[in-house]
Amino acid sequence: MAGTTLATRGLNLPAHDYISLNPAAAPSNGDQEITYRRGGAAGTVVAVLTVTYVGGEVSVVAKS
Repeated sequence: MAGTTLATRGLNLPAHDYISLNPAAAPSNGDQEITYRRGGAAGTVVAVLTVTYVGGEVSVVAKS
C-alpha cells in the first residue's frame, strides 16, 4: 500500500491504515469529522473529511 493513492469519487484519499470519526455517530444536524491516518491511531494525519448534515441528510463534504 506504500505510495499508493485511493481515488474515491474525486476525493483522492492518500493511503491510510486508521480512520477515526468525531462524533462516532453521524449527527442529525451539524458536522462530523473523519480523520484518516497512516501509522495507526497516533500516526500522521493524511486527510480529514468534514461531513455536514442537515435534517439527517449529507449536505456538504469538504476535504482538508
